[in-house]
Amino acid sequence: MPSGPCCRCLLCRIETELSADLRSSGARYAALRGSAPNGLRSFASPLDLASHLKATQAGPSSDDLLRELLAARPAEPQLVETLLIVAFVPVLHGTVRRIAKRQSRLSRADIVQEAVSVFLQVLRSGQTRKRESHLAFAISRAVKRQLFAWAAREGAVLEPASRTDPAARSEAGDDNEIMERHAALRHFLHRCLANGLLNEAELDLLIQLKLDGNTGEEIAETNSLTANAVRQRMKRLLAKLRRLAGSAPAAS
Repeated sequence: MPSGPCCRCLLCRIETELSADLRSSGARYAALRGSAPNGLRSFASPLDLASHLKATQAGPSSDDLLRELLAARPAEPQLVETLLIVAFVPVLHGTVRRIAKRQSRLSRADIVQEAVSVFLQVLRSGQTRKRESHLAFAISRAVKRQLFAWAAREGAVLEPASRTDPAARSEAGDDNEIMERHAALRHFLHRCLANGLLNEAELDLLIQLKLDGNTGEEIAETNSLTANAVRQRMKRLLAKLRRLAGSAPAAS
């Protein structure tokens, strides 16, 4: 969860307020830290822990800390959720920015509000509680998928109201074209899988990069690879896709 840019957007202002709350939560954090098995005891304050989670690569270290925090959530739900929102602000920030760019009719405030709501839903889900590995990556991916799906639905609702505006009609056409291309690509990839032309690992990598908006660096961190290794793998996969796209049986 690498640190993101510092700015004065709504999400960053929320982060500032939540960080102030964490500074005043010393006693509650001390009690939580004292009852935790191991990892949390290495961090003297909740802000130290949040900063570490922002900076650390997704992997065994962050998995252990996130599991401890999720296990401690029933005892201090507000403290744990506040800490995790601050830790995941870079992920939320990047996702909000991409959605705002794609769906210009959605207000940034609405996107931020939905982003925080979706993030909390993912944290509270049974799937997150049961997951044993790659927690940071799984949480990030689930949030991105749900937010992009929400944005697509909201964009479709807002489209009729903007049909009298030529500029809005042009933007709506661009959004619809992107959605159609994504749907066609998803269909093509799943047909390739069904026909045995792609395996599950190749399909998952392509969906993460081309449809979910994950970066090569995020995927490299999760799979203990270098970013260059992910790029080389993607080059080979894209060359394979170009060959498949030119084959009638694969595209049928």
